[in-house]
Amino acid sequence: MTRRIAQWLSPFLVAFGATSALAADAYRTDMGAGGADFSGIEIGPDLGVALGSASSANISGPAGGAHVGYNFQSNRIVGGVEGDVTFGDIRSGSLGSASFRQDLLSSARVKGGYVFGNLLAYGTLGWAWSNTDYSYYGASSGQTVKGIAFGVGGEYAITRNVSLRAELLRYNFGGASYFVPPSPVSITTSTNVARIGASLHF
Repeated sequence: MTRRIAQWLSPFLVAFGATSALAADAYRTDMGAGGADFSGIEIGPDLGVALGSASSANISGPAGGAHVGYNFQSNRIVGGVEGDVTFGDIRSGSLGSASFRQDLLSSARVKGGYVFGNLLAYGTLGWAWSNTDYSYYGASSGQTVKGIAFGVGGEYAITRNVSLRAELLRYNFGGASYFVPPSPVSITTSTNVARIGASLHF
């Protein structure tokens, strides 16, 4: 089965500049007692869904983007840094004549985890930013809000250069004032993002 998977993935590796020799030796299944090797640079796409709140209103919508990071590994222990940018159409439910929207989430985080065979389980924590917009009767006000991001994830090594991942991240932002007539409105935003993705490792 693993041979068939490798044959299917070989063209993908070549497309990213991998040689046929690397593709033939692409498995993380012979890494010994330490499990898979997740060290080095990783980069790839993410796709998911966002659910959260803007003060008393619920917000939701699709979210997708990309991540890039660097991991250090000692035997089964992994530590690293990672940044991500997520674009979305995350909107509020019913707010009467008002509406709230997020179109960008971004974070810079540290991560730490443990390798179980070909699976890396990890936690992550860092800083977060988001572009938001509040509209009321045609008047709108935008703010870039700042806060923290934290969560958990799992990454499974398919080959030496390719892995699949799933994450659940929470972005907590402090209150921000949106200046629309007749008076400013203060909104506190929290957004949960569940997403899957893939990584190329260098």
